[in-house]
Amino acid sequence: MAAEVSEEARQAYEWFSTLGFPEVKGAKWAEVTQTYDSFMGDETGTHKLHGFLITETDKDFFILLPDLTVKTMPKGVSKTPFQIRGTFEERPFPAWAAEQLKTLQNPPKDGFRRFGDYLGNKAQAFAFSYFCWRRGEADLAAKFYTEAQKLNAHREKPPASMLEALEIELGHAAMWDAVLRMGGGSLSGSSWGSGGNLEPREKVLEAFRRIIRLFPRCEHIERAKATITTLERMVAEDAKHPPLTQPQLDALPPEPRIAELIWRLRDQNGHQMSQPGSCDIFDYDPKNNTPAHQLLEIGYPAAPALIEALTDDRFSRSVGFGRNFFFSHTILTIGDCAQQILNRMTGQDFYSAGSTSGYMSNEDKMRTVQTSARAWWADYQKKGLKQMLVDSLSEGKTSPNALVEQLKKTDASAVETAVLAGAAKTQNDWLLRQFIDQIASLKTPTATEALVKLMKKHSSAEVRLGAAARLLNLNHPDALPTVLYEWTTHTPPSPGRYDDAFEAMIDILASSGSDRAIQALASRWEACSTSQRLQIIEAISTRMRPKPESFSFRSEVKPHPPSPEALTRVIELLVHALEDTQARYGTSGGRGDYEYSDPRICDHALWALHELEAAKYSFSPKAGRRQRDTERIAAANQWRKEHAQPLLPLPPPPGPKLPPTEALRIVRVILEPSPKPESDETTNKARALEGSHFSPKTIPELLVWFAQSNLPDVQGLDIEASRENDLTGVELRLRIHPGKPKTEDSPDWQTSVGGRGGEKWVGSSSGSCSHSYVVKVDYWEDFQEEVGEVLKQPPETEFTLHAGLRRE
Repeated sequence: MAAEVSEEARQAYEWFSTLGFPEVKGAKWAEVTQTYDSFMGDETGTHKLHGFLITETDKDFFILLPDLTVKTMPKGVSKTPFQIRGTFEERPFPAWAAEQLKTLQNPPKDGFRRFGDYLGNKAQAFAFSYFCWRRGEADLAAKFYTEAQKLNAHREKPPASMLEALEIELGHAAMWDAVLRMGGGSLSGSSWGSGGNLEPREKVLEAFRRIIRLFPRCEHIERAKATITTLERMVAEDAKHPPLTQPQLDALPPEPRIAELIWRLRDQNGHQMSQPGSCDIFDYDPKNNTPAHQLLEIGYPAAPALIEALTDDRFSRSVGFGRNFFFSHTILTIGDCAQQILNRMTGQDFYSAGSTSGYMSNEDKMRTVQTSARAWWADYQKKGLKQMLVDSLSEGKTSPNALVEQLKKTDASAVETAVLAGAAKTQNDWLLRQFIDQIASLKTPTATEALVKLMKKHSSAEVRLGAAARLLNLNHPDALPTVLYEWTTHTPPSPGRYDDAFEAMIDILASSGSDRAIQALASRWEACSTSQRLQIIEAISTRMRPKPESFSFRSEVKPHPPSPEALTRVIELLVHALEDTQARYGTSGGRGDYEYSDPRICDHALWALHELEAAKYSFSPKAGRRQRDTERIAAANQWRKEHAQPLLPLPPPPGPKLPPTEALRIVRVILEPSPKPESDETTNKARALEGSHFSPKTIPELLVWFAQSNLPDVQGLDIEASRENDLTGVELRLRIHPGKPKTEDSPDWQTSVGGRGGEKWVGSSSGSCSHSYVVKVDYWEDFQEEVGEVLKQPPETEFTLHAGLRRE
């Protein structure tokens, strides 16, 4: 007999049914397939969701997701870059719910959250229980409710009852959503802001009032009340404020026009595009005609009114956050907007955030900042605009860019002296690189001399290379020799470590078009890590091809036309790289039609050859591993034949087709970089796997054996398992890394896992732990679970799975 839900559960269900969430009783349970395009316009993938189909129109359908958000999904397939569209198919709800219940009843040992990021675990489990109850699945409802009772709510102290816990977690999500809606986002849509799709202030106000009404025990209740008070004042002010058209605004005298623009900062809708980072109120529209932009254009005459506005606590429509995946969000005030405008206008750092979530308003620094700004304004009135700009630049304590632009308008002849003085005084390398930009733009003998001095004398490699890059753009004869010297004396970073200077050198050398530069890159090829080799390939292919990319994040060098000798040497290096099958695990990306995940050196090399000489070297962007190997060997042999060198052996042909039940048989084990003698312990261990059945434990058990064996002169082991879609079995590839650990007594162990099979991903991750962990199969439990999901797919499903272990 089906279980009956308890009276406590029934009361909770009845309360929940009054909160206004969509009805699920008769709704279809659907599997939604999202498709999306990359910025190049080619389809890059799909993503699956599950939820209740609430309603649909000719163009859209609306899905209630398990985290209680409602997602609007345009129908069909994606047709424009970044556009997400979808299709749906009805699925049986009880079967899906039963799988979720298993996860609740057998939680992973690492405590990783399996439910919605926005909604707490307890409320999520309760929502499943409620869904089951409304759909007549009383037995499932009772079991979900029992599991929900075991979970803690979203705060340290356990709540007194289920209803209190639900108020806490649902109120938390409602507050998060309401704050996002101030900036045009939502938990249901974009948490970064929607770029102009702003709800009326009155409607957002109702979202905060809902929190007070429905979730009085929510931890954010006082913040919600304070927000309501401010919004109510603003709504009343909106009703009384006469609207003005842009022509009417432009016709106003300066003082009332400035006042009106500051008033309009309440609708300033900036965005935050990185994390950590901050909300940039100027990131609004391409026309640069927002109130903030117009105030910046007015310049110093607007400064007094902006200084007075620093303490204005009314809200803008800009939202910032420490991280977008947890509730760290702040609605910027008009005062925060005024502070950003003043900082950009004057080049002064009147305020610097105390944390990644910090703003002047939420750190209670409005009056402190206002006091500093008033002191600056008093000083400005004594000195005048020109002297104030010259002094600010010469001090070298702030970004020179806005100051230089203003000084050019006031007295262009004063720019060089002030910029050079500021560059000489600044103690901040990041600021100095901005000064270098300004020095390079001067293009005078004195400025060039200053760049040469920085290139040769400065203690920071990043600064030296920044100056060298600008000098190379000016075709200075000392620039390339200096970078070549840096390249030969700079120690490459160890695998997994980033070095901005080393990456900048690669880009500068590749952009120079010089045969000497390519020789230098080739000379250190073997000493470079996998990621550094990939960077070299990408740099020379994008910067030396017929239509080079002119912009790079790594340096400011403009691509120089490559000499014939340089191109010849590049082709030779890339052909050599075609034999390098090492992969850069944990990396994914795309270049046009070429989408990659965990790319191999040889794949990138073939892509680069095709970019340089498309008619000669074939490259199929969507090729599988077997086709790619055929193409790269063909490309290498074409070059070798032209240069009278021995040809490489062709890849082994696929083995015989296996029965579907044998699709996971290991048919080949390859050891790299070269086979070991038959007596070698690793070789024997690997060869013994041929003919066996590949399982989720195959790779972890090999890595545990490696960790336990303490093999001499072996520092690491990478293992990759791959299968094509033709039922020819599994290929296992072991790459042995010779060497000794850096610390013999108690080395750290670096781990990495990842991969993909069909539509299933194995999460790419890496980390460091002690030997006592990696010698246990349980350490690899999550990897085994994800591999197990991949292997459940049809036997024709392609997959590439990998894991690695290295002693540091």
